[in-house]
Amino acid sequence: MNRYIVLLVSLFFIIISIPSNLSVVLKSPDYDYLKAIVVYYEIDSFSSDSSGTYDFCNGVPLIDCDDNGNLNGTITLIASNKTQNSLDPSYFSSFNNFSTLDLTGFNVTKTFFQAKFSCSSIIYRDGFFIDKSILLSPMPQYDSIEIISTDFIGSTLKMSCLQGLKSFKLSQSTIRMENGSGNFDSLTVLELEICNFIDFSYFTGLQKLNLSISTCFTDSFDLLDTITSYQVYISAQQGTIIPLSVISEISPKYTFLTVKGDVERPTSIIDLTSIINQFTLTVIGAKSLNINGQFPFLYNSNVEVKLYNCSIASVQPFSQFGSQNLFIYNSIASSPLGTYTSSMYYIDFSNNNITSTIDPSWCNTQIALTNNQMEGEIPSCFSCYFNAPASEIFPAFPLMYDRFVGNNFKNLDKNLKCTTFAPRVDVFTDSRGIIIYGTDIGYETSYWNVEAKAGSLTKVYGKEYLILTTQPKYFINRDRIAIEFSQPTPQTIIFPTRDNFTLPTIRLAIFLTPTTLSMTGEFFSSYIGYSYQSIKVNGVPCEVNSTSFTNIECSFSNTNDFAIDLNVLEITVGNLARNYIINIQTGFSNNLQCPNNCTDTIEKICNLSSGECEVPHFLCLNNCTNSNQGTCDSNTGICSCEIGKWFGDDCSLPYHYISSSDSTTINGGEISLYGFFGSNHTDISVKIGEQQCSPITLISTSIIKCIAPKGSGIKNVTLSQNNYTYVGVNIFKYIDPIIECPNKCSNNGNCNSTTGICKCNSGYTLFDCSALINTNGVGVGNNNNAGVNTTIDTGSSSTNILDNQTKFQIYFKSLKEIDYNNNVIKEYPLLKNWSFNNTETKESNVYEFKQLINGTSNQCIVKTIIEEIKDEHGKQFTFADTSFTVDSGSIKFTISISNYTYQSTLNTLQLDLISAVDQINENHDCNTKNTEIDTTNINDQSTFSYIKISKNNKILAGRFINKVISDSRPTFFSTTSKTDSNSVIVTLNLPHCINECIIDPDFSILVDSDFKNECNDSNNSKKWLLPVVIVVPVVFVSIVIVVFITLYKKSTTIKVILHATKLKKFSNNY
Repeated sequence: MNRYIVLLVSLFFIIISIPSNLSVVLKSPDYDYLKAIVVYYEIDSFSSDSSGTYDFCNGVPLIDCDDNGNLNGTITLIASNKTQNSLDPSYFSSFNNFSTLDLTGFNVTKTFFQAKFSCSSIIYRDGFFIDKSILLSPMPQYDSIEIISTDFIGSTLKMSCLQGLKSFKLSQSTIRMENGSGNFDSLTVLELEICNFIDFSYFTGLQKLNLSISTCFTDSFDLLDTITSYQVYISAQQGTIIPLSVISEISPKYTFLTVKGDVERPTSIIDLTSIINQFTLTVIGAKSLNINGQFPFLYNSNVEVKLYNCSIASVQPFSQFGSQNLFIYNSIASSPLGTYTSSMYYIDFSNNNITSTIDPSWCNTQIALTNNQMEGEIPSCFSCYFNAPASEIFPAFPLMYDRFVGNNFKNLDKNLKCTTFAPRVDVFTDSRGIIIYGTDIGYETSYWNVEAKAGSLTKVYGKEYLILTTQPKYFINRDRIAIEFSQPTPQTIIFPTRDNFTLPTIRLAIFLTPTTLSMTGEFFSSYIGYSYQSIKVNGVPCEVNSTSFTNIECSFSNTNDFAIDLNVLEITVGNLARNYIINIQTGFSNNLQCPNNCTDTIEKICNLSSGECEVPHFLCLNNCTNSNQGTCDSNTGICSCEIGKWFGDDCSLPYHYISSSDSTTINGGEISLYGFFGSNHTDISVKIGEQQCSPITLISTSIIKCIAPKGSGIKNVTLSQNNYTYVGVNIFKYIDPIIECPNKCSNNGNCNSTTGICKCNSGYTLFDCSALINTNGVGVGNNNNAGVNTTIDTGSSSTNILDNQTKFQIYFKSLKEIDYNNNVIKEYPLLKNWSFNNTETKESNVYEFKQLINGTSNQCIVKTIIEEIKDEHGKQFTFADTSFTVDSGSIKFTISISNYTYQSTLNTLQLDLISAVDQINENHDCNTKNTEIDTTNINDQSTFSYIKISKNNKILAGRFINKVISDSRPTFFSTTSKTDSNSVIVTLNLPHCINECIIDPDFSILVDSDFKNECNDSNNSKKWLLPVVIVVPVVFVSIVIVVFITLYKKSTTIKVILHATKLKKFSNNY
């Protein structure tokens, strides 16, 4: 009798919750009928007073009474432990005016069951049915019969007995259905626990069919196709597998299908796109309903699929879910939410195990994530609407706040202020409506009240809404639109419809305090951020505190540049600006309007303090940093900053650059960067390649020191500060402690792995020890011989070394200005227009060439000094901490470039040096050989790079120190090379030098070991002096700032063997 205990406890709580002031008394004769039943069946759920009077209407609410004491609803009777008598229909036949008889725990005879009382519905709960054959006989003609009992397990229900009923429910008893014909049009609700299916084609009026499949079920599901019902609910007890066809072959004769229990595992996508009507599929507890853990359905927007307690491995990839509304509960395993990549409008992922944060991409849909394991910040597109009412579009969807409860979000707070709401408005193309879009504008157009709205709201998917009006071109002549927003904060915003055509207009300007300016007018920014908006007085910016279409308030941090009385006020909204003259005295109302706002004159503006049009006198911001870094244009109030050195409204920010850089080993360490960095270092950052050079240990106007990370090779240096970024391309070099020598010294010498320089064995020479010293009568062990002719061309400054057959020539071709992408901006030929001066001493001959570069504003001068070494012991030089000797008879070059003016601070210079060889006559002898050019030993990591030109058993070898002296400091630089049939162009990529830049290649002429001083043909004998060394330092002087420096990789293996070609052909090609 546990059910009686539970019932009594329930009744106790119901009794104590009933108000004590009710006093409705059930009228006779219904009182008498009911009292007789209570007494006869010993029902103890009703209490009586000392006189034996029962309070049926005011006690436990088992009897529905109206205010007049009449029965008007349900009579609920519950048998007690004392109840012995079976139900007698005579006790109930006299009741009238009640709708439902609800009986619990009574013995029911077939006679009572088949009796028909005045109510329309009857419910039997936990009763004892004496005769089980009642399911085989016609049912009494109630509208609804419900039986909750285990007495009919295994019984048969003759379906023809249900004729005339509107609803029949039998639960807790598994029955077998027996087909029967008849008219079942009135039966709308049928709920059964079954062992078999029947042909339901006779049941044409069903609205709700609930069939629970028992373990006794051995039938086929094929007859499911015969069902016609608005709602179908199919459930299966554990151990029964529902065929996949139940959900994959949907009948068009029902709108809602609910399937509960495990479903056969699909092997391919369940395609529901053929369903053309509105349809909702709900699946509960189908753990096998997935394809490798992924969502198995494909459907159109007219279909909804809801999963409860199923099994989906992960939210991602989100493409598994298609593009329609999605409802999945208690089904998704622990996995991150990821990003949103679809076009659904409603997604409910409540009560799953989803982790991670919410990516902003989910703002493109409405999502519910109640009771998951998520954390972090809820995006503002949702949090702005925590206090919004229920959706009018989808009222059943949870309130915005409720969609995120049950997680670990940091900002789940209804008191948070929304600061990101930023709507925008455009007039629709045909002027019959407007489009509202923007940031965090919400998902409900019901939040908006559009000025003079005359039409309906139509949503264009994707956070953009079109408001149409019934009046054609309603908005065509309107210059503004007012919209009242109720969410997220109640406010009215006025938007311009032609913000690119209407100038801002000031009606009143007044300084509320010496630093706070208030303005009233129109066509200001609708809110902060809607349009670009700038307020300046005499060039001093005013920070906007608040703004609307008609009002602005802003504050000045500096008023030192204000005039005593009248000043120029400049207001810019979008790309439109207007100037006024105002009086800045605190409290003075500048509100006198000028005729036509002074639009009739170009040079005058409106003085709001007098109402007159006047010519303004503009003061520049900070006087262009005290006139030291720019000049002020009083007609515009705009600073003209010193070119290439300063920028900003007041010329206070530097165009910083790096002129030289220290190197460090591959293990990293402190380095120094030299250049121009200014005195303002806001948000400074230094990168070596892609790694931070950190910490920064020293900052000044000319030096930055920082700790370089570990690395290798040649790297860019990126310096950012003051919202400006400079990139020095390939200006930093990691020093490898072990440097390979050229060609591994050809196995004819020893390699100094610290410098990468070969020390050749006896009898070998050249930078890679690849040449044998000639012993064929050409000098004494040094490949030299007298008789060579060395000349200096005073017109082109070129150096020529020749005998009667071969000529080697070295000269500077051109100076080029290049941009960051290596495009030539300007090129200056250096082959002509030199002035010449000669000085001769005992030790050397010095030739000085100089020319003025036309087209440069600062009189750029290029100067070349050629020095011939006479000392028989040679001459020692030191360059960039590297010492070397130039032998007797050698020639040393120095070139300087000063006062060059760049076209852009992003540009730099390149100097082209040409080394060439030519055949003087066509006679051939034993020394005649083709031209060979070798650039394989150009190596950035070595101390030197080398090139070699060979012809007629003579060799021109070039050596380039991989350093440059930039502004008196050694730093790394690069060269590139390009070959022709008889020449090499070496391009020197100069760093950004301000005062002086020096580079130092040198060249030698050697006689090959195969060279013969005497041939059989005496007319073709040659005499050479070897070595002849040509040392070429380059000096570069400039006062112009370069922001980006581009250094190029050296060429890889190039070896060309060609027939001799005339030098004049080379000249024609360049």
